Order: sequence, then structure tokens, then C-alpha cells
Amino acid sequence: MTKAINELIKELSGYVLQPGDPNYESVIRIDNGRIQLRPMVIVQPIVVEDVVLGLKFAVKHHLPFNIKGGGHSAAGYCLNDNGVVIDLKYLNKMSFDAKRQSVTAQMGVIWSDVYQFMVDTGTGLIPVGGGCPTVAPPGFMQGGGYSFVSRSYGMSIDSLLAIQIVTPDGKLRRIDRESNSKEDQDLFWAFSGGGGGNFGIIVEMEMRVHKPYSKLMLVGQIRYPLEQTEEVLGYYNEWVENIPDAMSCYGFMGNQPDALDSSKNVKVLGLTPVFNGECAEGIELLKGLLKLKPINADLRNMTLPDWEFYNGYTTLVKNRSAYMRSLILQKGGMNNNVAKVITEYMNMAPSAASFAVWTLGGGAISQKAPGESAYVHREARFIPEVKSIWDADKPGDAYSNVEWAYEFFEAMRVAGDATGAYVNYIDPLLHNWADMYYGENYERLKKIKKDIDPDNLFSFQQSIGSPFNPPKPPLTDLSPLNRTQLPSEK
Repeated sequence: MTKAINELIKELSGYVLQPGDPNYESVIRIDNGRIQLRPMVIVQPIVVEDVVLGLKFAVKHHLPFNIKGGGHSAAGYCLNDNGVVIDLKYLNKMSFDAKRQSVTAQMGVIWSDVYQFMVDTGTGLIPVGGGCPTVAPPGFMQGGGYSFVSRSYGMSIDSLLAIQIVTPDGKLRRIDRESNSKEDQDLFWAFSGGGGGNFGIIVEMEMRVHKPYSKLMLVGQIRYPLEQTEEVLGYYNEWVENIPDAMSCYGFMGNQPDALDSSKNVKVLGLTPVFNGECAEGIELLKGLLKLKPINADLRNMTLPDWEFYNGYTTLVKNRSAYMRSLILQKGGMNNNVAKVITEYMNMAPSAASFAVWTLGGGAISQKAPGESAYVHREARFIPEVKSIWDADKPGDAYSNVEWAYEFFEAMRVAGDATGAYVNYIDPLLHNWADMYYGENYERLKKIKKDIDPDNLFSFQQSIGSPFNPPKPPLTDLSPLNRTQLPSEK
């Protein structure tokens, strides 16, 4: 294998890292410190053709391979043991087309790069991007992509205009939304919500950017004592059905420092409003929430990119160990039973670092039918996510923290009558994951997968068509958390 790797090094314009090389350790450190996987070879392309060479190398030598963008895969599916990782970080060119009002970006960028690039154009236009600036567009958009402005403009994939991809046969192709061929149309559909790592390697995207309804947006945080959860959610659950699409309001469940003694924590239920419009109108919409006696409210008037830079780093795992899972709740899903579950489980969290959030759906997101793109959960109203976080130096704490998050969202699933889960918070312990992520779109995704990748080269534990299915609750087996390939595929 040494000879083959040396030949690869000679062919590439980019770089090859192996264990022991400078920078190898920094590349395999992703946001989730629980993931301790060590690939044999890391290919870092600096031109698109390097991606083709890296893929062909992995296929020729029958090695598992994964694609790493921003390194935020909830399950570590951007890494593997003893295989090939194609790290896109040096593919980071961007351009702006004023006539098309679009930005074209290579897929080594992260959302903070895109936000700053658009700021630098001076146009005031914004992408439908992620709420965490260090997440990269390729995985985010292939999973659908919720943004603070999605209720205004749709999901991130709804602004996708064209993609440049390396298909499993090693060919570089460009496919746009207006492609005429059936295969291109199927692939564009599949890449629009079918999950990352399934159909090929996206190396470039062209995405539409949008003019905000006002230059500055009303943004901020409102926090209530956890014991007010039933009261606040009772109001919020109905309030979200009457607000304009320009208003988004996410949720938070966790801890914040006590105002009088920062060494102590206070358990809170939080709301994060972002209003794509004038400040006065946004304040008027929030009056009912502000009358519910919050502990504190921090409201600001700023551009969306500035808000992302200010707020977006608060949900990082920061190399601590973590386990994440999600749910899809429909209209009315933040009911009293869910409020009781939130209060119960947040009061018994084994780690003070753990928290949960939810995204608010509706608006422009639900204007598309579930089959118009591979993202099936168009009617979702709330998309909760739990992040159980503990000290990476205390592996003995893993089971209690994983079990807490697992049981928390099992209880919430029942209480809120959940209808699915969000593939971008991919969960190796989720029973019946294919139906939960993809619903009625899964059969079409499997057919497209078979057509474009007949040899199943793009394969991992929860790839399209994988037979893997964890058992039903209760939780008995954590081993799926420690791998990215099925045991038989190693």
C-alpha cells in the first residue's frame, strides 16, 4: 500500500496526510470529540480533479471512503477507520453573479465564509444558510437545510440552482435545476434532501441569494425559568400559527449562568426570535411573549450575517463528547405533554453542558409538496434536536448521557406524536431510520441510488439502501456509535 500511496501523492496537485504527518491530527478532530476514527489516508484536493483521483484510489484498493466538509457530522460519518477521507477544505473559491443574484462556491467553504463573502460584495444579499457558521454547505444542503430565514425563502435546497459533482463512476458533471435529462433531474432531486454521502461528491454549488425585507433584522434571545415551560409553550404553540412568514422563533432548553453568581447555572426555556423586517413590527409581534415574565430578554437590530457571527457559535460541541438525535413534530406539537417531558428530562440531565433546541418550520418551507424534493418533511412545524454533551476524558460517562438523550426524545416522540427525524442530525441508534428520515421518498431514493451507484461504492452505516436497523427501544447496544461502516464492510 505504501507504493500505491506514493503514486497517489505524485498524481495529486493537493496533499496526502497519513498518521504521523503534521496536520493529520487536526484534520481528524471534528466538532464531536466522541468520534475517534483514524483513516489510513486523507486526501486534500486543491483542484477538483484531485477529488476524482482520491475517489478512484479508494475504489481501486477497495477501501472505505468518506467526504469531509465542515466536520459537523453528528455521527462522525465524515471519517472512518483505515480507509480514505477526502477533505474538501482547500476547495474554497467563490464568485458572485449580480445578474443571476447567485453565489457559486466550492464545497470546502463553511457558512461563515459565505456570509462574509456576501458582506464583502456590498449588496446586502443573504444566503439561506446554516445557523452555525462553522458548518459547511454540502452536507447541510443535501440534508435539506433549515435557516433563520427559511420561513421567508424556503429551505436551503430551495435556493440551489446548480451543482458540480463527481459521480461514482469517477466523472465530473454539472447539473442544474433546468436540466432536461431524466437522470439529471433525478440526481438534482436526490441531492436536494437525500442526505450527504449517498450519490456522489458535490464539489461546487450555485445558490440563489436574497434581498432581506429590511436592511437590519430584529434578533435576540428570550429566556424563561424552566418551571414556566407549560405556560410559555401553551402560548407559543398557538402563537406560531398566527405570525407572518417573516418571523422565525426557535427554541432552547438548557442552562445559563445565574445573573448574580456566574458559578451557578439556572435551567431555562429559551426562545430565539429572528424577524426579517423592521424592528418596530417585530417588537409588536413579540409583545405577548414578553408579557410572560422572562428572566431576561436580549433583543438586537442587526444584519443576518452579523447575527450568525454573534450567536452561531453557541451550539458547538467544541471537541467534547456528544450524542445527538432529532424529531419531526407537526402543527400543535409543542403541547402540554411535550412541555412536561421537557421539564422532567432537563431536570434530570446528567451533564450541565447538555441542551436541546428546536427549529420552527412552516411558511415558505411548506409551500412545496413532500415529493418536490427529496426532503419529505415539508409540513413539519417543529424540528427538535438534543445534544447530550460530556467530558471527552470521561468515557465512563458515555452510557448515562447517551441513555438520557435517547429516552428524553423517545418520551418526546410519544408526547408530541412525532412523524419523523431530521437526517442532518443523523442518529446511529434510531430504529427504522430510513422511514423516519425519508418517509414516502425512500423508495425513489433507493432506485436513483441503484441507477447512479450500482456497485454501492458510496456506502456507510446509514447510507441509502443500507440494511442496518438498530433495535427498538429500550436502548441496549451503543456499538453503532463507534463506527461509520457496517461491520461486514470493514
